[in-house]
Amino acid sequence: LWFAALGIKISPNRGNWMSKLWTPAYSDKPLLNLLSHSYDYMCDVQWSPMHPSIFATASSNGTLAFWNLATSIDEPISGQNGVAVEKISDTSSTSRGVNKLKWSADGRQIAAACSDTLYVLGMSEELWKPNGDEEVRLMSNLKSRGLLDEEE
Repeated sequence: LWFAALGIKISPNRGNWMSKLWTPAYSDKPLLNLLSHSYDYMCDVQWSPMHPSIFATASSNGTLAFWNLATSIDEPISGQNGVAVEKISDTSSTSRGVNKLKWSADGRQIAAACSDTLYVLGMSEELWKPNGDEEVRLMSNLKSRGLLDEEE
């Protein structure tokens, strides 16, 4: 999955709890392995169509995580527990996995598929409205960690 403005690609590693981030213009090897917020299988990942440094991940434990790489490349901004999409019952803490995500064109909503049910969640302004400096901050974060060379 590409974010063309920055030349950054991200994809889930099916069958484990990581997503890989890389920039083919700089390297053919992944720059970063992002661990699932829940250590459950990562099922899908989708870039925000409006915000250049935000993407969402779907987990097999029924939660979503929202990441802002301009803020942190270590953990999601939604916290370590993620956002629960559904619970099987009020007495159970287990959920069906989220297996597919799709942002609305304006980035104000995200659809999450859990088995045979589709949920549509509204997004806060923080997740759909960029400040304008995200691309610079994202690249600065990657360079400060030594993931990109300074001259690139």
